Amino acid sequence: MITLDVNLSYLIKNYGINTKRINQAGLTTIDEFMEAQAVQGNKQAVDFESDVYNNPKSILELYQLTSPRNRFLILKQLKADDLQFLMQFLDDDVLYSTLQLFSQDKLTKLVSKLPKEKLATIVFNSFTVKNFLKVTQEKEMNKFFESPKIEKNDILQSIAGLEQNKLQGMMELLTGQQCKHCDSREVQEKMAALDDRKFARTLQAFNPETKAALIMNLADDDPDYLLEFSTNALMKPLTQLQKPDFLKTLKVLEPKDCLQMIQELPDDIMPAVVTQIDPEVFAQLLSTNFKDILKEISL
Repeated sequence: MITLDVNLSYLIKNYGINTKRINQAGLTTIDEFMEAQAVQGNKQAVDFESDVYNNPKSILELYQLTSPRNRFLILKQLKADDLQFLMQFLDDDVLYSTLQLFSQDKLTKLVSKLPKEKLATIVFNSFTVKNFLKVTQEKEMNKFFESPKIEKNDILQSIAGLEQNKLQGMMELLTGQQCKHCDSREVQEKMAALDDRKFARTLQAFNPETKAALIMNLADDDPDYLLEFSTNALMKPLTQLQKPDFLKTLKVLEPKDCLQMIQELPDDIMPAVVTQIDPEVFAQLLSTNFKDILKEISL
């Protein structure tokens, strides 16, 4: 039996039941009380179940679902699976704000499990590629260039946008000689002449600043190349944020992503979260999915 602050005046007004009868009812559910009234000849009470349980507006009024306390007490009786079902009906802003209930460590783990496309959207909505690369370890840049999805011709093309000092450093590495006036075309030709194995080794040998510049040029031409970074690399700038700033980066998530994450909350927290559901929506869902729970509510 669930004890709520129900609207007894609703029964008095709609079913001709006086206060004395209600006071004499003792410990019983509304459903049992109304059944008893029907047996005793109250013709209006005969239709109570069909009138109320099939009418969300009546459910909203009788059980006073505008009260967060009432919603919470009902929700506490539901199973975890039922609560997870109801979560999909929460407003988008509620889904997002609920993420703050997780610890930062848990948030980090949840975000790292997102598909890489979504993770990249979070990262590069908050950080420029340049700032991302500033905190990216050189070994992660080396792994980036090892991806078979990165075309050799695109790497060669990205050389065209490099600054003179980087071109000089690349040519010195390629030839062993200083080159004060070399241009990008010369570097491109030298690199293009290398077989695949030497080409890859030479890329690894460039200094981190040159690798970062090449990656920025590649990303300018094709942002999808950034997906070739590992999840650990993409997570690095996020893990350096304090929780409030970390949460701000997650505003780009779709509601379904937030929903999937908050479904990992402990079972005992779920009723409080779902209590934020719109009362009218909750009444509709009780009518269509949870009539049995209504029959457990006390008079």
